[in-house]
Amino acid sequence: MSKNSYSKTYPKGKTIFNEGDSADCAFLIDSGRVEIRVSGIEAGAPVAILGVGDILGEMALVDGSDRSATAIALEDCELVEVSKNQLNERVEDADPVVRFLLSILLNRLKENSDPTRTNLPADATSSTNIIKMSDFKTNSGVVEKIKLEKSLKNALDENEFKIHYQPIVDSKTGTIMGFEALMRWHSPGRGVVSPDVFMGIAEETSLIVPIGHWIIQRTIRDFAKLKQNLKAEKKYGNKLFLSINIAAKQFNDPQLFSILNKTAKYYLIDPSEIKLEITERVLLAGNFVFDWISRARKMGYSVALDDFGTGYSSLSYLANLEVNNLKIDKSFVEKMIKNPKTKNIVKSVIRMAKDLNLTVIAEGVETKEEWEVLKSFGCTYIQGYYFSKPMPMADIYNMMTGRDKVKKAA
Repeated sequence: MSKNSYSKTYPKGKTIFNEGDSADCAFLIDSGRVEIRVSGIEAGAPVAILGVGDILGEMALVDGSDRSATAIALEDCELVEVSKNQLNERVEDADPVVRFLLSILLNRLKENSDPTRTNLPADATSSTNIIKMSDFKTNSGVVEKIKLEKSLKNALDENEFKIHYQPIVDSKTGTIMGFEALMRWHSPGRGVVSPDVFMGIAEETSLIVPIGHWIIQRTIRDFAKLKQNLKAEKKYGNKLFLSINIAAKQFNDPQLFSILNKTAKYYLIDPSEIKLEITERVLLAGNFVFDWISRARKMGYSVALDDFGTGYSSLSYLANLEVNNLKIDKSFVEKMIKNPKTKNIVKSVIRMAKDLNLTVIAEGVETKEEWEVLKSFGCTYIQGYYFSKPMPMADIYNMMTGRDKVKKAA
């Protein structure tokens, strides 16, 4: 009888499974020891003795093959059954690179552990939903992802990245009030690489930390130079701000605030001129995120909650968040003209944000009609291709010295 609902008891001397038995699960040893025997080995000479924390019968999770050894309880044991479903659910959620490498490792493990099966089926791991070795398209995509990660490291070392700035304008007047810094990469070997692709990979790895440092230093330098040049031309009429995106992994970067503060001080930029943009999904990481936001605000930086409304957080978060800017996701803006329900959601979000004393920025504005609707709702700032695409800071300077307002797209 099992002492726990999740484990099974095997008394000393009890056979757990025999070589050749059918199999569909593995076992984790919770207490006791297990002896492993293989036919052909001299009697009395076990091939292994496993203890607490060890797992046995794991190859059944790979392809459901018959047991390749016999397992006997060396003493009273408690074993926790590990089913295929438990593995499948976790593998399905894993990063494709992890799944691909796991497929290769499991195939090699089976080859080494069973020398009589040197020619495994190409899809030997399909029962666990690990990436199939025969699925060339999927595998080639994963290999490309691995190569791209290596290229990202080289790109940082070779200074291949550029920063473009998209103007954020006053919804009433169209006057530039600030800029969002956006990463661009033109690889000598790959051409223009989409930010959705390379930033996604950077944010999955520790690469986002050194890249984040570079972005902070480069954007603040560019911003300071723009301000200096505008003042020299007597074109600096409104206080401008710079928005910098902060990824989830950067919240654990102990150097981030140090680099931010030192760079801002060096270029004589006041922290109030910098907005740190975070996405809703980072709020799920834990209470340390709230502490991070509080720390940033105490230093004088503004914090903007980006992609608001995409479903990752609850409205209850807003009552405890110390953010002072809300960015309405472009997915709402692009649908609100044709969808009355979406339009009412946008209107309600703007009204709610204003009641909470939050500045509202609408992203992805591409038509005059969208701008007019948002302006009528009282949205503070607008950002999108209707006003300007992202561009190098030199082009921003030319735009601002040529006219006071952003030139509208045709």
